Amino acid sequence: MGLLTGLVDSIVGGGGLISLPTLSIAIAPGAHAIGTNKIVGSTGALIALIVYARKGHLRWREGLSFCIVCAGGSFLGSSLAPFVSKDFFRYLLLIMCPIILYIVWNRDRFFKEREDFVKPHYSIFFLSALASGFYDGFFGPGGGTFMFLGLFLGTGYPLLPSIAISKMANTFSATTALITFAHNGYVHWKEGFIMATGMVVGSYIGATYASKNITKIIRPMLTLIVVLLMIKLIWF
Repeated sequence: MGLLTGLVDSIVGGGGLISLPTLSIAIAPGAHAIGTNKIVGSTGALIALIVYARKGHLRWREGLSFCIVCAGGSFLGSSLAPFVSKDFFRYLLLIMCPIILYIVWNRDRFFKEREDFVKPHYSIFFLSALASGFYDGFFGPGGGTFMFLGLFLGTGYPLLPSIAISKMANTFSATTALITFAHNGYVHWKEGFIMATGMVVGSYIGATYASKNITKIIRPMLTLIVVLLMIKLIWF
């Protein structure tokens, strides 16, 4: 399962939708599974980040700025996670998922490179990072996907740089959340590292393939993640 999680997560994020249910069965649902899943998420995001950076897709300055704000949001989210009902996010995402699917399947309208790219206003950049970081720390699954969508659709960054920055932010966010969950005793290290081993291989393969064929796989991958997210929200 770690290999499959890595393949999906390295491209559009959302690998937690595969790994979290697995860990919920292996360990226990709730904070323990979410905390352990942060090992898997941070490891896979780091490997994908290295691949994208080596291929020249990462914009370091914008990426670091996005990560700092995102890590702050992740800290807030993971700190509140054990004490706050997740029903709010559940209902909100059930409304958002059909909208995201509409955007994904209107690729010619939404998913095309901007030839006249202009850096977004700092407030849009800040809010995108803060919101996606908070969600990633609070709930997790699909967090990397929302980081990517926030960058590409919200701020207008090109496709591959958006994915690369989202992997950088996902690494920072998941690591911050991992530290918080570990401090509160919610991380099972053995199970986490076992799944992370497969995640490393899957992330490397996925990021390498995406760098060459991103326009062919972006829509089916995003569709898969959104459908999995809807299934999780309705039945789990």
